Amino acid sequence: MSKVEWSYATPGIPDHLFRRVHGIPMTKQEIRLISICKLRIFPGATVYDIGAGTGSVTVECALLAAPGTVYALEKDSIADELVETNVRRFGLNNVKLVPGYAPDTLDKLPPADRIFIGGSAGALAEILQAADEKLKSGGWLVANAVTLETGPQVLKFLEEKGYQQVDAVSISIARAKALGRSHLWEAQNPVQIISGQKS
Repeated sequence: MSKVEWSYATPGIPDHLFRRVHGIPMTKQEIRLISICKLRIFPGATVYDIGAGTGSVTVECALLAAPGTVYALEKDSIADELVETNVRRFGLNNVKLVPGYAPDTLDKLPPADRIFIGGSAGALAEILQAADEKLKSGGWLVANAVTLETGPQVLKFLEEKGYQQVDAVSISIARAKALGRSHLWEAQNPVQIISGQKS
């Protein structure tokens, strides 16, 4: 696939512009743009993308945070290669891939201004605790949840830790799909987006 020229300042890169591999998750366009807006990224920010998957959030954060650095944390070696591929496709030089299992991989990273949790591989409680320790005061943490159990767990953690402006939304997207000469709405799985600012 050739290099992508993306000259827009707004988040929400179309999904088809990212290289994909079957079985590696990707935060879809509409969910991604809402999640990134909740992060409130600024130029020069240090950002973690925990559970980077395909790297779509990593790429968008890197575009917004430059000259800051985005650390893409991912345990799957195939996903690691995919993140690197997509980073190269968008010509980015401010992404550092951090292979291995979170939260162990957070220890060696600098303090973060923004943290996005897109996947936890069953270690959500430990990741939240480690992320809280690495997040600077005033920084924002945003987590996406696709299971019924994960969203409330993140919400409770942020509230108990005294985060400010804690917010939880459930987003349900439906895309128009052609069926003959008509179009039908095809629903996507709902996603919970939980966010808060560290005191």
